[in-house]
Amino acid sequence: MDADDVVLDRPVLAAAVVATVAAVAYVGIQLVLGESVAPLETAVFVVVFTVVYVAGNRYLRGRERADEE
Repeated sequence: MDADDVVLDRPVLAAAVVATVAAVAYVGIQLVLGESVAPLETAVFVVVFTVVYVAGNRYLRGRERADEE
């Protein structure tokens, strides 16, 4: 299994990894820019970012696999 296929083969794992990275990055940005963390704002960002990223990757990888067959 290629790393690129994780989104198709293990979507829950992909979503967890993306959500974790998004949360850490967003909290880091908040701390650097504002010195405080807004939990609700962070949660909304993480959910929206994760859904868009994983769904988009899943769609594109699915099309790529279909084109190969």
